[in-house]
Amino acid sequence: MTYFLAFYGLWLAVAFLVGALCGFGSLRRDGDDPALLREGDFFLALALCLVAILGKAALGRFALYLEGVFALYAAFLAGVGAVVLWAGPISRDHLGWRIGAGAIALIAVVANSEAAKSLEDALEHRLGSLVQREGGDPLNFEVSGRDVFLPADALGHGALAERLASAAGVRIVWRVDSLSPPAAAQREEALAAASAEQAAHRAAEAAWTQREQERIAALAARPRAEAPPPAVKKGRKEKIAEGRSAERPAPAAAEPPAPAALVWNTPKDPTLPAPEGPGAPPPATEAEETSCRVTLIALAASEKIRFSAKSVALGSGAEKFLARLAGSMKRCPDAVLEIRGHADALEDKRALSQRRARTVVDYLRRIGVAREKLTSAGLGDEQPLVAGDDPASRAENRRVEILVR
Repeated sequence: MTYFLAFYGLWLAVAFLVGALCGFGSLRRDGDDPALLREGDFFLALALCLVAILGKAALGRFALYLEGVFALYAAFLAGVGAVVLWAGPISRDHLGWRIGAGAIALIAVVANSEAAKSLEDALEHRLGSLVQREGGDPLNFEVSGRDVFLPADALGHGALAERLASAAGVRIVWRVDSLSPPAAAQREEALAAASAEQAAHRAAEAAWTQREQERIAALAARPRAEAPPPAVKKGRKEKIAEGRSAERPAPAAAEPPAPAALVWNTPKDPTLPAPEGPGAPPPATEAEETSCRVTLIALAASEKIRFSAKSVALGSGAEKFLARLAGSMKRCPDAVLEIRGHADALEDKRALSQRRARTVVDYLRRIGVAREKLTSAGLGDEQPLVAGDDPASRAENRRVEILVR
């Protein structure tokens, strides 16, 4: 009931206010009919009882609509009753009474079209996170109104059904053979988008690895040529000393020293782990710090972390990207990362985008990035990456972007 009031509370307050206004406009005056209740009132009470019974027996969204109608008319009558208790009896002959009853009918239509949809979307998002935490498929269920339809082939069906039934806002969990065609099509679409996104991440990672290997191989194959010592202009005394030394017999040739082992410098790539031991590089100079920052900015802008619909879970590709980013942060001690979460137009915009940004921040902290080096913000759907309301555009807008400050 509390979950229902969270979405219908504003409309119930409006219905109560309309009832109070009708009551004040219908206060009994001299010459008015003293009868407070009429035959039509009993039919109204019978109709409301019938609506309540149908609401208990109906399924899905229709049951939620009936609950909304019953609650709104009950709030309207409560407003009228409050005026009667405070100011005295009312007369049923005034036109305001009928206008108020008709206004409640219009309010019920608007409330069911607005509040019911918001309640259903919020409940679906909450239950999706719950199913994911329980180890199930967050797309393999359907929410209609306050009812949940769970397919029989869902992983851990019995325990999952009990867990969903105990969640706030759920009226009842129904066991079905399969999802409805629209829900099944939406699930397949989301799975295909997630699969394509993971494939793109793997391809980008493989291409980056191959480029790095080719670059290192090219450096190893290139011979190191020692630069000749710079020419020094010799004076007269140096030339005389050089001539005398040339007249002396040359001493026996000593055994040439063993050539020094060829050591290649580690490429200064901040995405690679820093070498350890005696060969570790000295602290970064100002020029190296600037170069590292440029590389860090390029790495952060090279990839955006994508999410499935109404999800905050990180994929394996995103975790690998964040690991490389954390390695770069160790070489740039003055850099600060700004994590910006985004959502598409059909999601719980602000809250979900903030949770996505928080998920990235928590993962970076777990792999060693200091908390003071991270800031986060949820921007909802205010800055879409791709304009449009098709599934592909929404998939592009469900993201987290990382900026370097």
